[in-house]
Amino acid sequence: MENKSISVIIPSFNEERRIRACIESAQRINPLEVIVVDGGSTDRTCEIAQEAGAIVIRSSKGRGIQMNKGASFAKGKVLLFLHADTIMPETEISFPLESFHSYIGAFFALKFDDNSLSTRLVEIFANLRARLFSLPYGDQAIFIKRDIFKKIGGFKEYPFLEDIDLVMRARKFGRLKYIPLKVIASSRRIKKGYPFSPIFVSLRNVVIALLFILGVGPSNLAKLYK
Repeated sequence: MENKSISVIIPSFNEERRIRACIESAQRINPLEVIVVDGGSTDRTCEIAQEAGAIVIRSSKGRGIQMNKGASFAKGKVLLFLHADTIMPETEISFPLESFHSYIGAFFALKFDDNSLSTRLVEIFANLRARLFSLPYGDQAIFIKRDIFKKIGGFKEYPFLEDIDLVMRARKFGRLKYIPLKVIASSRRIKKGYPFSPIFVSLRNVVIALLFILGVGPSNLAKLYK
């Protein structure tokens, strides 16, 4: 099935091990285009992305910066922002533009590429949070209508938290649709090599998100994120 109204935008930096699988998963939905925005990789990320059939453009490093640049090149009426270490669902998916009607965008359920108990608990909490509060993270492959994206001025070029910020501003114009299909995200950012690290890292991230929502700036919070 074709989704010729959708542009897929993938920010990348030294993702030669994962970029091909990410692009190929995005191509399964037959979008209008797949755009990889590279932030200065020193490995074969760009070469592999081109071989896989993506449009590759260069950018300064920074996820918000890269995704904004990709959006400026994109031709689709709907923008899908997909992390380079995330895989789209294997199930055949069709997203005709009219299916969004009363929604400003959409997001998927989250699954990590690790089946440990602590990681599974993080998944459950993350999906519950996203559904209850309509507050997905970037790992959940966020769609947004192009006109809404332009209206809110795109991503803020923060060191991180650009995904939460975008969703919070976008929600002022409508609802995000929950898609009960699972994207598979890398667990590398929450697995730190000590027992139950995914749970502790996730709790830390929740505290950071709450502080951001309460008005603490991303630059100050970045110290906690490292």
